[in-house]
Amino acid sequence: MARAASRKIALLAAALGATALSAEGTGDSARRDPRLDSGSCSLPVADESKRPAGGAPVLVDGLGFAGLEADSANREARAWFAQGVRLIYAFDEAEAIRAFRKAQQLDPNCALCFFGEAWARGPTINLQPRTEELGPARAAARRAVALAQPLSARDRALVEGMAIRTRAGAAFSNAAYADYMEAAARRLPGDDTIAIMAADARMVASPRRIRPGSLSQRLLERVLRRSPDHGGAIHYYIHLTDWIDRQELAVPYADRLGKIAPAASHLVHMPSHSYYGVGRYRDAAAVNVAAVAADRSFDRRVRPPPSDYRTGLLRHNMHFAIESALIRGDGATALAVSDQYRDAFLDRRAGAGARLLGSATYYARGLHGDIDAALAMAEPDNAIEKVLRRYARGEALARRGEAAAVRAEAAAIAALRRGSDAPSLGPAGTPLAAVLQQVLEGRAAMLAGDAAAAQAAYRAAMDAQLASLRGSDPPLFWYSVRRSLAAALLAAGDARGAREQLRASLRHWPNDPLALYALSLAERRLGKARDADRDLALARAGWAGDVTAVPLARI
Repeated sequence: MARAASRKIALLAAALGATALSAEGTGDSARRDPRLDSGSCSLPVADESKRPAGGAPVLVDGLGFAGLEADSANREARAWFAQGVRLIYAFDEAEAIRAFRKAQQLDPNCALCFFGEAWARGPTINLQPRTEELGPARAAARRAVALAQPLSARDRALVEGMAIRTRAGAAFSNAAYADYMEAAARRLPGDDTIAIMAADARMVASPRRIRPGSLSQRLLERVLRRSPDHGGAIHYYIHLTDWIDRQELAVPYADRLGKIAPAASHLVHMPSHSYYGVGRYRDAAAVNVAAVAADRSFDRRVRPPPSDYRTGLLRHNMHFAIESALIRGDGATALAVSDQYRDAFLDRRAGAGARLLGSATYYARGLHGDIDAALAMAEPDNAIEKVLRRYARGEALARRGEAAAVRAEAAAIAALRRGSDAPSLGPAGTPLAAVLQQVLEGRAAMLAGDAAAAQAAYRAAMDAQLASLRGSDPPLFWYSVRRSLAAALLAAGDARGAREQLRASLRHWPNDPLALYALSLAERRLGKARDADRDLALARAGWAGDVTAVPLARI
């Protein structure tokens, strides 16, 4: 099945019009703070120092823009150094370390080759605190300092910054490093590398200081005005605009990123954060399908040592692809990627994180898979998947219009929440189970014609979703339950109340096709024909099938 699923991904990359990468890639030839919710990918932190040794590293084209030259006369050493820089910008720090060490072997007197290793071992917005890397990072930084005398003023600043970051202590000195790099960026306003590293340093050290108009934002925007194809600047800018909830600012650059770095799977993926934030769900699915293909191609070419972090990135890309496809009714994409996810990650050894992201595979089966197959799914042996299976069955039964059977699946989830399995659901699975139960209760009530009961169930689900399920990007549950509440209000004849809820939903899930369709129904009932026509046209453009065929009970 894995080979078949990979073939499906390859076909989907072309079918979706993914500009980021061909199916094979080009690697062979070339409340909470929003920053904690959506600015960085929800991934496990890996101890890279304990990774098994891999084979010899491989030079790869298509990793993006480096913009930094090694202080070496050895052409091969310079090539490996540039690859290390590109890999840092692509958040592939483990391979970057291997590239920099290869450069050091070729030229032991290359100061920046040692600086690069220290840089690659430091914390990122995805990998913190990385204290296990501090010892080798400090050794590399000290070697760079010892070799730094012939360097330019800019390159000496880079080495000095890394010396400050790794200076004596039990942890990386992130705040002092950020202060130093920001001061260097003020002294050298024309240098892109300094500006990018200063912005990143502050994002790592003080994420809560990243607000609209912050120095990090100004530095990245300055670089992008000068160098709009700088993949590292684009990458960090996408994260930053997520943090400040201004994803539209990054879209023009996100549109370029996959073409700039088609072999770097994480950079191929990154535009989906901007696309999802502005409601370009088709494009969000497409780039993640392409990112999965890029990861497979890179793995075949480079054979990097395995790590939890690398696996987590791949799971994130697949989850993102499925959820982006689901919100626009693209069952074919959702099911194809789900098959690959289940093949790779959902076995008896899967951890809670893999099972939670695997929730999207259950949504896809219930919403778009064969109904009989969904109902025939075997009972899993863990609490999270037991709940997810019941939800998938409920959505499949809702497609048949069987209100009582849907209600029975909701009751089964309620029993699981009360039973001996409940503690195993964990801090994320527990609120998710509540949302799934209440959504099915709302579905059943709508099918039975009880709009008042549906409103109560959907409102409870909406409140639980808003309170607990916004800690990942995309959110752990696949759509805004507020739109279902609006559908129940419409069914009760409250078009004005429905319009209010739908407008609120669309502020956080822009261009959601089913919300736009429901809004067009509400506006038509309120006599707003022009608005209704506009929103219906948008809904039709965003939905993969006939949006008008979706009944209120399933909105």
